[in-house]
Amino acid sequence: MIDLGLTRIGRLLQHTPQTWKAIHVAGTNGKGSICAYLSAILDASGVDSARFTSPHLINRWDCIVVNEKSVSESMFRGVENEIEQRDAEERLGATEFELLTATAFEIFEKLKVEVGVIEVGLGGKLDATNVLKHKTVTVIAKIGLDHQSFLGDTIEEIALQKAGIMRPGVPCVVDGSNHPSVLKVIEDHAKEVGAELHYPPIPSASDAFSEAGLEPHQIQNLACAHLALRLARPDDQRSLGDLLPLIRQLEWPGRLQKFDMHKITGRQQEVLLDGAHNTQSAEVLAAYVQKHFRSRGQPITWVLAATQGKDMDGIFGLLLQPGDQVAAVRFGPVDGMPWVKATEPAELLRVAGRHGIGHTAQHNGGDDVKSALTWASKIAGDKPLVIAGNSAMHQPNHLVIVCGHAIWQGGPKNGWDEAEWLIESYKHGETPTFIEHIRAGVQIVASDNRATLVFSGGPTRKETPLSEARSYHNLAIANAYFGLISASPHLPSQILLEERALDSYYNILFSLAAFWRAHSSWPERLTIISHAFKRTRLVDAHCAAIGFPLKRVAFVGINPPGADAMQGVQLAVGQWEVDPHGAGEELVGKRRMRNCWGVDQRIFLGSEERERAEVSTRVLEDGSEVLVKGMGHLWEA
Repeated sequence: MIDLGLTRIGRLLQHTPQTWKAIHVAGTNGKGSICAYLSAILDASGVDSARFTSPHLINRWDCIVVNEKSVSESMFRGVENEIEQRDAEERLGATEFELLTATAFEIFEKLKVEVGVIEVGLGGKLDATNVLKHKTVTVIAKIGLDHQSFLGDTIEEIALQKAGIMRPGVPCVVDGSNHPSVLKVIEDHAKEVGAELHYPPIPSASDAFSEAGLEPHQIQNLACAHLALRLARPDDQRSLGDLLPLIRQLEWPGRLQKFDMHKITGRQQEVLLDGAHNTQSAEVLAAYVQKHFRSRGQPITWVLAATQGKDMDGIFGLLLQPGDQVAAVRFGPVDGMPWVKATEPAELLRVAGRHGIGHTAQHNGGDDVKSALTWASKIAGDKPLVIAGNSAMHQPNHLVIVCGHAIWQGGPKNGWDEAEWLIESYKHGETPTFIEHIRAGVQIVASDNRATLVFSGGPTRKETPLSEARSYHNLAIANAYFGLISASPHLPSQILLEERALDSYYNILFSLAAFWRAHSSWPERLTIISHAFKRTRLVDAHCAAIGFPLKRVAFVGINPPGADAMQGVQLAVGQWEVDPHGAGEELVGKRRMRNCWGVDQRIFLGSEERERAEVSTRVLEDGSEVLVKGMGHLWEA
């Protein structure tokens, strides 16, 4: 929901003193880059600083950066819970962005930062960030037409909303390349407010800037950031040229970013990634493509996605030319921003057709980003490939594993009658717990559009070739995904089955391999759902042996009634301490006995796949495969 106004956010933060100084940045294009330049320079200067930008790139907490490092998930969620409780107690009904802004400001206060760099979310005057108490400088970047339904129908009306961040006596840096009518609105408002305007001198595109890889619009943004820094910290008299070595090292994700896609599609050449979202940013991207690619007479292959309501005719008119090729995709729900909806790929392709892209040069990827990237890589060959819009921002990065413990055979009670299950005698009374494990996995994935749920477990009973994993998935379907499918229509496409694991170690290892096989990348985060008393074995033993970073592992433990199996669990942990990869005869023998249906026990299904995975393994005499050493190198920074 978008509901502009400062009343709710003001009450949320009424007891937060905001002792830090703020640099507040508004604009249609360039404000994120200006914030990135500012925080990088402040950090390099030894200033305790923080940055709040939106929307997030990968996870909601990556929009809050302290001393150039994203705030930890644990801190983010802890403070977010405080803010949500405050909102509930006072019955404020704050919007998602207001809750996020209050969370960021509260974190800045807790960490006692000296300077906060804050990007306006939408507009300026009524944006939640405009509740800032101690602005030291404001910045107004390039302004264009965007979000007209909220900010106004003309560029002058939008400019007035952006100018609303000014404060009496607080200097305001303005991008002087704005349209004259925009500058007049800003100047008139500055006089009314009592704010002094400053226009940065724009240096020519010298060899030094070219060597730093800066395009004209980036030089413009850097000049704004540099002047804002000098106004905020008058003692810092470094010239723009002095800052180039630092800026040369800075890469702003999603802005003319070079991206290696080899592990996803096998493409050897880098691709260009840019989140062009309106005609102004598309104009910048088009100029870059013209200069670096089209000047060599090369057609462009595009992978495109867009938010509903954007001027796609205007954007495509700038980007596309006859001879280009286009894959269109639909991005999934954006965490924390439910109002953001994707344009249907078929509609994007219709617009592309109006701009000279024939049917044979089009590909509808649906919501399968990987298939679109694979098609684009194949058809582009060694020619340029550009990913624009939201299409690359939702590559799955979170693996959720539900470990199987029994087999549901189906039945009219949808699993709620124990007679429908195949279970060992000592598991009587546990089947409701198995259902809760399944429900927990579905709930987590329904709330995270970048998560993949893997039901893990092989066929472990002689009575049926049905695997534990498939039976769990069947139960989720029979229970209509516990009512979550209406809110998360993409949920079925986020579920994979791992049907070979015969013990808890391989529940994790085979699930990691299944994720990699599906997405051509390893997950960045891992959530394991099982019995609470198995945490030590699953996390401290198995994840550690495999080499998955434990700080990125979450564990959801739901115990059956009584949980009397602790003695057996402790015995099992001891076996894994002696043989962490389960390669010895005792644990290999147990898997062999459970493998009543002769299921393939290789980690990788062929030498080519094994080589591509860059993991050291050993194939045993019985054909099963074990790790030679951990896979920690895959997650090293």
